[in-house]
Amino acid sequence: MTKDEAKKAIKDIPIGAKIQLIQKSGNIMDVRLSSHNVDETAEKQYDTLTVPKLPPALLVNGHIRQGNYRVELEDIVRIAWVED
Repeated sequence: MTKDEAKKAIKDIPIGAKIQLIQKSGNIMDVRLSSHNVDETAEKQYDTLTVPKLPPALLVNGHIRQGNYRVELEDIVRIAWVED
């Protein structure tokens, strides 16, 4: 999925709403939307630590993991709004 497709799919979905992500692998993830930001993350340098550049992703909460995490857009085929 491209950034433009993802932005269009989530633009009317409120933060915290339950969505389903259909992945290329065929998995369906029931998660909650954590952000409308789908941009990539630039590389960051902290003293002795370098955080690499990360590809565009959707920030979500739930499914198997606790807390917020990223699902890369290239792994997503479709986004469906399930409930508020």
